[in-house]
Amino acid sequence: MLDRSTLFRILYALTARDGREERLFGPNARLAYEAFDKSLVGDAFPEVWFELPLAGEPWLDLHALTSHEGLRPDTVFDSRTCGGCPEAFEWFASRGGEARQLALSWDTSTGVVDVPAIQLLVATDNPDVTCDFLAAIGRSDAMDDYRAFVGRLPKDWFACYAGSFAMRPDHHLRVECIPNAKLQRRYATDPALLEKHLRQVGMTELGDTIVPRCQMLADTPFKLEFQFDVMPGGVAGPTLGASLRFDCPPGAEDWGCFDPEGEAGELMRQVEDWGLADDRWRLLAEAMFAKRVAREDAFCKLYCFPAFVKLRWKHGAPLDAKAYLLLSQE
Repeated sequence: MLDRSTLFRILYALTARDGREERLFGPNARLAYEAFDKSLVGDAFPEVWFELPLAGEPWLDLHALTSHEGLRPDTVFDSRTCGGCPEAFEWFASRGGEARQLALSWDTSTGVVDVPAIQLLVATDNPDVTCDFLAAIGRSDAMDDYRAFVGRLPKDWFACYAGSFAMRPDHHLRVECIPNAKLQRRYATDPALLEKHLRQVGMTELGDTIVPRCQMLADTPFKLEFQFDVMPGGVAGPTLGASLRFDCPPGAEDWGCFDPEGEAGELMRQVEDWGLADDRWRLLAEAMFAKRVAREDAFCKLYCFPAFVKLRWKHGAPLDAKAYLLLSQE
């Protein structure tokens, strides 16, 4: 079968064709290839995410996620193909199901792919797992702050991942949290509760749009997630991300989870009305595909679909909106 680097280049070409590279990605292809080749941990094809802005100059950042299925007991972790972080993957391989995925995130948009962020996605609310991860990557300094932050979380929030961004010298720790479905429905009708919970984790500057817009996001059929930059002391910093996951399953016959004429399109038109997106969001639906690739007697399926949209605020003011495409093979 085709090697992973070749399959990735096919995935990129299918996603970028018909003018989408120029409108969505900008001139990042070479760096995306380089970042991907530095993320080939184990034997499996990683789950790949393209992060891209929905307004302004186009650019592309790349995230590559490794799962346990691609690792064998005798896997050797080469610094050249695990983002320079072999110790993180050695730890990950030893943890089992509580540590769900390990992600390398590359700021390819900066023109440099020397040092990635590294992020742990968990399947447990046990903070010891994330603290062990932080120790494994040399971030013991952030362990107490992580514990303090998750201790502030509202009931029915789940801290699903934590990340360290070594290439951003002023960045301390990132944590993403998911309110459960019942609580999300309450946020849709109770903005006072939403505000209370954001302040509970340390948000002090909510401005005029965070609460009403997050309330509107909560009143969609899509899963809401909050992303915080955690500061020393374990409180949320001034930047807030609020994401909705379109949650399109690989190989699905119905790609209506991102239907520009349906509820996803209604949401994106609202984001455009807020001035956070231009009409390029309509290209996201055109980028969706599921294609079979065959060579001799081997074959696999390549697919791409829009998985997330994220809005961000800083010091209470709207900052931007971004989309995330998920690409992989099975």
